[in-house]
Amino acid sequence: MKLSHPFPRTAAALAVIASVFLSGCATKLSQPITGYTCCNLRPDYGWVSSANLLGGPIVPVGEPVVLDTMKRDRYAYGTIGGDYVSLRDDTARSKEDMLRWTRQIVVPTDPRLTLATWGPEVQKAVYAAKAAVGMTRPQVLMSLSYPSRNDTKDLNANTWRYWTTQEDEPVDILFGADGTVSGFSGKPSAIRTVEFRR
Repeated sequence: MKLSHPFPRTAAALAVIASVFLSGCATKLSQPITGYTCCNLRPDYGWVSSANLLGGPIVPVGEPVVLDTMKRDRYAYGTIGGDYVSLRDDTARSKEDMLRWTRQIVVPTDPRLTLATWGPEVQKAVYAAKAAVGMTRPQVLMSLSYPSRNDTKDLNANTWRYWTTQEDEPVDILFGADGTVSGFSGKPSAIRTVEFRR
């Protein structure tokens, strides 16, 4: 099930984007990073960013990825699902940081194989890019992607903070002692951006 693709598809638009972003100190990777999107990704003004602002268009989980260029140890360029894409790690301090984050969101095997083993309600939530009470951490990651490292430094924490396009409001996903989602905290408009309602 394909959700929405936010990237321009015309050859002229792709050429303009490529020339703007790849000018300067961009370098080709000696070996492209290939695989699949780990999770649903959210482009922010044409960028897939580690800040992961929730709301707006979605790049779906399991899309084929080829990244072949880096710039300034913070940006990567290539294609997702055949469409040109730009990735930005807002917290990267080195090329290694950027590559570590990139390898989190570009995985070697198609995660839809795992998704297919989960119950129908969890699958619906993931395809809707939402989270529901009872979901595990891996299920939330596939559905919402990684929370910003600035706010959630430990993925074993009982609270993950995401930011939403609802006036840049935060929403916290709360995990219970059993490791599943127990609830949400934030303004109602921010929670609606994230919570899957059956």
